[in-house]
Amino acid sequence: MTHGFELQPLVGRDDVLASVLASVQRPAGHGAVVVADAGMGKSALAGAVAAQLEGRIPIHRIHTSSSLSAVPYGALAPLIAELDPRDTDSPIAVMRALLHQLFPDGSHGTGDGGGQDPAHAPLVIVDDAEALDGQAADLLAQLVASARIRILVLTRRISDISEGLSHQIWEGTLSRHELLPLTEDQIHELCVQALGGPVLTGTSTDLARASGGNPMLALALLSETVRTGSLIFRRGIWLLHEQVLTPGGRLGDLLRAQLADLTEEERDALEIIALAEPLPAATAFRLGLHSAVDSLTQARLVSLSADPARLLRPMHPMYGEVIRRMVPAARSARLRRRLLAVGKPDTGGENLLRWVCWSLDCGETVSDAELVNAAYRANNIFDSAAALRAAGAVKGPDHAVAARVQAARACFQDGSMASAADLLAGATETAADLTTVKMAVLIRVQLSINNDGYSPALASIARDWQGAVDRIERTSETHPEADPELAADIASSRRGACLLALMAEVAAGSFNSAEEQLDDILAAARDAGDEEAILIGKALLSELMAATGRVRAAARLSRDAMAILTRGGQSFLSYYQFVLHRRLVALSWTGEWTQMQDTVQRGMGGMFGSLVHIAGVVDFAVGIMHLRTSKPAAALTHFAAAVEGLRTHDPEGLLPLAIALGAFVAASERSSTMAEELLAEGSALEPRGAAPYRLLAKGYLAAATSVLAMEAQPPASLQVLAAEAEKAGFISAEFELRFLSLSLGDQDGLNRLRKISGDFEGPQARVLDRFARAVLDEDAEELARFGTETVEPGWKRLAERCAAEALRLAKANGDAALLLRVQRILSKKAGDAPVQRLSPGAPVLTRRERDVASLVMQGYRNAEIAERLSLSVRTVEGHIYRTFEKLGISKREELKSELLADRPIT
Repeated sequence: MTHGFELQPLVGRDDVLASVLASVQRPAGHGAVVVADAGMGKSALAGAVAAQLEGRIPIHRIHTSSSLSAVPYGALAPLIAELDPRDTDSPIAVMRALLHQLFPDGSHGTGDGGGQDPAHAPLVIVDDAEALDGQAADLLAQLVASARIRILVLTRRISDISEGLSHQIWEGTLSRHELLPLTEDQIHELCVQALGGPVLTGTSTDLARASGGNPMLALALLSETVRTGSLIFRRGIWLLHEQVLTPGGRLGDLLRAQLADLTEEERDALEIIALAEPLPAATAFRLGLHSAVDSLTQARLVSLSADPARLLRPMHPMYGEVIRRMVPAARSARLRRRLLAVGKPDTGGENLLRWVCWSLDCGETVSDAELVNAAYRANNIFDSAAALRAAGAVKGPDHAVAARVQAARACFQDGSMASAADLLAGATETAADLTTVKMAVLIRVQLSINNDGYSPALASIARDWQGAVDRIERTSETHPEADPELAADIASSRRGACLLALMAEVAAGSFNSAEEQLDDILAAARDAGDEEAILIGKALLSELMAATGRVRAAARLSRDAMAILTRGGQSFLSYYQFVLHRRLVALSWTGEWTQMQDTVQRGMGGMFGSLVHIAGVVDFAVGIMHLRTSKPAAALTHFAAAVEGLRTHDPEGLLPLAIALGAFVAASERSSTMAEELLAEGSALEPRGAAPYRLLAKGYLAAATSVLAMEAQPPASLQVLAAEAEKAGFISAEFELRFLSLSLGDQDGLNRLRKISGDFEGPQARVLDRFARAVLDEDAEELARFGTETVEPGWKRLAERCAAEALRLAKANGDAALLLRVQRILSKKAGDAPVQRLSPGAPVLTRRERDVASLVMQGYRNAEIAERLSLSVRTVEGHIYRTFEKLGISKREELKSELLADRPIT
């Protein structure tokens, strides 16, 4: 497979391209300036402009450089090749040589009469105009002012270009255009183009965030990750499978090129900022780096936060990652000593991880407490290597268990399940503090879910947690000097253990008792101000509400949980995946797609590659969104991506359901090979995940098998599974299964579907209730409307069945007028030409009915028609009623002349 890394596809720039083209096609003496950072696509945009104008006007491109900027007219050399070397200091001679090159016909940009010739004025494109020498810039400004040329100026900053050109911008002669960073969706499109195939959403999002939306950096990062094998093509999907980023290859070359022109002091400043990230601006100023920081900020190599902390960071996350790897050890140690000479920077713990890693790089001693804290923070952003390094450096016994737990968490996140289990052995029983116990328990829970899905083992782990809390409480009673806040922490830990036990109940489907207990725990947590318990309690209650059909309540609870997660910062990041999944599930049921996209895009911060761990969950949710909004091809791509992502990181046991959904969509879209592969894998896979997910996975596998085999009847197993869901109280799963069966043609469960529609809060419930009523009442007209209106996006299969059922009922009824009305409804939606006329045996109009109809079409009211035809108003109303009945219409507005054309008259 070939990749377009050396080319830069013009993605996300259509509007700017159109505006620039409009500007440069104005009469001679005009043009445009495009402002953007390096790598944002200025040259690619100029290339697109040139391509569209090729053959219509002459185009000349001027390439500048820092070395040429010191040479008068240096950048113009290719255009003044005929200049006598003795005349290089003569502006007039240079102008003549330039005009001769631009206008070889000798017109010098004027017509026969001396006026401007706008149709053939050349376009001059100036790359990196900030490096254009002053004389050359003034010369070009004169040509623009004299309406001899058009110009397209590409620059990083308008303030850096010559006064003559910048003056024309302020006057409006040159229009200004800015290239902004690409969005995450646009970077995804860029990745798909460059790689030539589908890309995991989490992977492209990682690339977007690491590159800051800079297309050149994104392409360089793509190239580097493919070269190192971090980005792989597996089962038709490109995905990051590890968090490896090296400073070599094209990526390193690009950064080295950007750093080449820095002064020694600017380089020191940039490296200190990257190594200590973030660095308070006040500390940089104490180091005497004022001017260096100003230069780096102007060059957009570093950013300065607008909050009171005023923190300096590399402009793009990728810069920091690569720069740190490029600094030699001896130089790094020297920079650290220089920084410490003015005092260790205080960022409120925000740079603790970076400071600890830097200290270890320099061979300095770090306290065990700081090492454990750094390992915890590294795990929160999925930097497993840093977590293992910090945990491994712990020496004393007081923090040994805590270090083991953090090492276990890093191993788990790296997929080393056996190592994680070994490290956790005995941790719950020996940990001396509640925080370490809690972390050990959380990792044991994740290991249990990963190995067995939501199993009874969770209840056992919860009991172990309670036992550890009892042990620590007894120990504290023998030490009067114990932390006075310990009692509150013990109460919080007990709530945590109860919540874990309830998590097992919710996953198993024991909703009734769990809901009451969750309400009690939340009330107690609110009274105690226990935000952590509130966070978990609301997320669990959201899961319960979604499973029992109360999806609006689930959306509110999950929204609250996400808000607490955001407020908590580092404290609650270990719960991110747990809360995110429940938020996405709730939104998928309520159909709040904008909210879902916003949740997915905001995501979480972290080092490059951190989204590898949630990519499967995200693509699963996006696949459901596309499926429900009538985009099956996009849904299939995302389900395929979700399957690949969930193979390595599946914290909620979603893999079987993702495979089943992918198989169903593939079968529906006639992608037989893919459907067969997924069906084979899904059938061989052990059940995983919460109980409702297991039923849904079985249901979609059965539906996929039926669709693939083109069976005339829906699989009977769907109704069996729906009955299981009904018995267990899984309203949402039952609703989905009965709808799935219905969409395949099984109407046996309509009465039950109507009943549960009343208990289900989602938008689908209202629609299905309406459908069920129409079928049970044999209401052909309502079914026809249901089959044509956009009542619920994504239900195309059911809509088609509604249309067919409406026609069947109308024909079976033997009522020609009803049949015509149904046909009109269906043809109106389909955009058909005039409605199909009735057969010769259909009812015909009387002469009086035709006369009345003609006056109705002319806009006469009933009383006016009665007066004109010498009839009573009641008689006119009778004629209109019978006419409408015969023509199959119900409104005066529907009465058209074509309905009367060639109509037999009695």
